[in-house]
Amino acid sequence: MLTPSIAASAALALLSAPASSALQDSDLHDSETWARFQSQAATEFGESGAEAARFLERFRPERDATAVDVALLMDNLRLALEAREEFPWAQKISDELFWNDVLPYAVLDETRENWRPAMLERTRPIVKDAQTIEEAVQAINRDLYDLVNVHYNTGRKRPNASPAESIAQGRATCTGLTVLFVDACRSVGIPARAAGVAKWHDDRGNHTWPEIWDGERWRFTGADEYDQNGLDRGWFVSDASQAKPLSEGDVDHAVWATSWRTTGHSFPLVWNRGYRGVHGVEVTERYLGDRSESLAALGAEGEALGEEAAQRVVQELWAKKREKLAEELAPELEGNAFRVGEHELKVKVKEFGEAPPGGHSLWISMHGGGGAPARVNDRQWENQIRLYEPEEGYYVAPRAPTDTWNLWHQDHIDGLFDRMIQAFVACRGVNPDRVYLLGYSAGGDGVYQLAPRMSDRFAAAAMMAGHPNETKPDGLRNLPFMLFMGGADGAYNRNRIAAEWRVALAQLRAADPEGYDHRVTIYPGKPHWMDGEDKEALPWMAKRTRNAWPSRVVWLQDDVLHARYYWLQVDPKQAKARQRIEATVDGQTIEIVTDPKAADPVTEVTLHLIDRLIDLDQPITLRWNGSEVFRGKILRTRSAVERSLATSPTREVCGTAVLTVSVQ
Repeated sequence: MLTPSIAASAALALLSAPASSALQDSDLHDSETWARFQSQAATEFGESGAEAARFLERFRPERDATAVDVALLMDNLRLALEAREEFPWAQKISDELFWNDVLPYAVLDETRENWRPAMLERTRPIVKDAQTIEEAVQAINRDLYDLVNVHYNTGRKRPNASPAESIAQGRATCTGLTVLFVDACRSVGIPARAAGVAKWHDDRGNHTWPEIWDGERWRFTGADEYDQNGLDRGWFVSDASQAKPLSEGDVDHAVWATSWRTTGHSFPLVWNRGYRGVHGVEVTERYLGDRSESLAALGAEGEALGEEAAQRVVQELWAKKREKLAEELAPELEGNAFRVGEHELKVKVKEFGEAPPGGHSLWISMHGGGGAPARVNDRQWENQIRLYEPEEGYYVAPRAPTDTWNLWHQDHIDGLFDRMIQAFVACRGVNPDRVYLLGYSAGGDGVYQLAPRMSDRFAAAAMMAGHPNETKPDGLRNLPFMLFMGGADGAYNRNRIAAEWRVALAQLRAADPEGYDHRVTIYPGKPHWMDGEDKEALPWMAKRTRNAWPSRVVWLQDDVLHARYYWLQVDPKQAKARQRIEATVDGQTIEIVTDPKAADPVTEVTLHLIDRLIDLDQPITLRWNGSEVFRGKILRTRSAVERSLATSPTREVCGTAVLTVSVQ
């Protein structure tokens, strides 16, 4: 990521602010605005300036008769003309392209604002080493969104956000991301426009993406979806190939691109259905024709894929899954209540700090109580939302669905937590590798229970003043774990058992030095309430990120059973409480160890594999309890990605090759 210069930082501050005061100066918003603009353009830039000004006025939306002012229009014109002189690719484009796809001060129906000065200052250093338009566009896609800290998130206030609105929120939809991208390209003299569909072929929803002119033809890319392999790639390739031309369908199912010049058609705006002020060019046929090679690279059912092509499939399929999850879960997230079956998980949420690149963290903090009237547990819930304050992230205090003693032990908790995490990832852009688990008293009981059996979901966990009941620490192999206890907290032998866990974790660490990262703190003399000293857990936890693909996995089933754990999967019918599977990757060998003498031994395991775990271009040897059961290559395929994503919550834990082995 680029480091902002002082000038660029100032530009970011300008771009992050709401529309400037000049835009709100009503005495400039009169019928003479455009006449004065043309006059000033002619005075400052001669006939070429006047001609450009006439073009903007001739095809401007009716709403812009009084929605923009002379200062904005002059800044926009001046800097567009300067970009045409400064950047070598801009010097080669025709007047027609320049006027229609570089000069305009807006892309869609977004808020009119003076974005060009700050955007030029922000984008100029990004493209300084680019020799071609394609190189410049790739650099913008790679660096811009991290630089302004804006990424996809359905929690934005409006879909058609302007650059300033997106930056102020730190989030945007595909449409807001596209507006940012198009404006950045235009600021450095690259012809750019928005493209999209109002509905996919299966009526699933709309999508918007950028198009750029590369000097010879229009190309496309995904906004904030940098692909090192170049342009004309994106998760939506398959869907775009199935769009319906206007001649065969209707406006909504065709692919459209924006135009400043009148075309006889309007670009369909699903968020502003009655508005016809954005002109549109139908480009469906070109998309259908241009998709053949890209689709072939994505692979048909069962066809072997290269590593990069497989990752593009993961990106494509995850984007579809995320879209569906966002649509399904947004109402529950907005209503602060998640539901699985008959159980409801109410939540209180606080947001802290600015979201870093990659998205906010998520802190799940479980309250104490249990075995008490609802009003008692409600007070515990109210207390929990005030108990901890991370420097950054969403801090969430869930209310246990029941008031029984085992608030957080029961099997409905796992599904509810999964649903809550997916909602924050899909709708709020949370980084799934930075999800943390905390709990106090009965909530600490919950950490003891949930951390080992759901360790593949979390980056770190901290147990405060709880009791583990029957839980064992074996499953914490890849989860950094903290334990805090008052030395005088003797109820249910909490302090004595905490000391036993300290010994057990140390022994596990000694036997497996690359695993079992932990810290146990027992405060001498402290009772059940530790006077807030346990807050020291948060900075330690925040330094940890989830290892989604550990080379060694220790899976000890709890009495709440799971079918998928890291890169291992078992048939739910075979899963039994206390079953244990150890799996290790060493070079190109995978070793699986189970207990064949167990009453219900595991006899079949499915492996979800990826190149960061093992080289899928080379043969793999699989050994089970010392005996070789497989040797050969495991192919990356589209069907493998589909199969893996079906059982993984996010793309970060989606494999590209799948192998099922049985020793029956």
